[in-house]
Amino acid sequence: MQKIKGSCLCGGVAFEVTNAFDKLFFCSCDQCRQITGSAFASNLFAAAESFVWLSGADDIVTYQVPGRDISKSFCRICGCGVPWPSSDGSKMVVPAGSLSREPDFAERVRIFVSEQPNWSTGIERVSAHDRFPA
Repeated sequence: MQKIKGSCLCGGVAFEVTNAFDKLFFCSCDQCRQITGSAFASNLFAAAESFVWLSGADDIVTYQVPGRDISKSFCRICGCGVPWPSSDGSKMVVPAGSLSREPDFAERVRIFVSEQPNWSTGIERVSAHDRFPA
């Protein structure tokens, strides 16, 4: 199987994972929106044994929401989201934006759409620009 690399923004935390994901989840739940500061989180799930830290594991901080099965791992230097283990340790949750190139996945799935904010709907009808518009 082919591997894909990923890292945080500063490059201090780096990893490698098998590039064969079942699903890419776009989650619009309240917690994922707060964790990302965006309309949704974009996460892939990988078998724990297909994942390896290449550098910076000691620079990872994890916030666990008290009383919930929700967490966020990030680089303590640049603050970028990085992968974290599922609660049972069998999977690694990989933020899609942390990968160095396009991931291979079989399906895209939107979840918790009932919690999606109105301001994030109809994105395909919003004007698009390659850079900041003039």
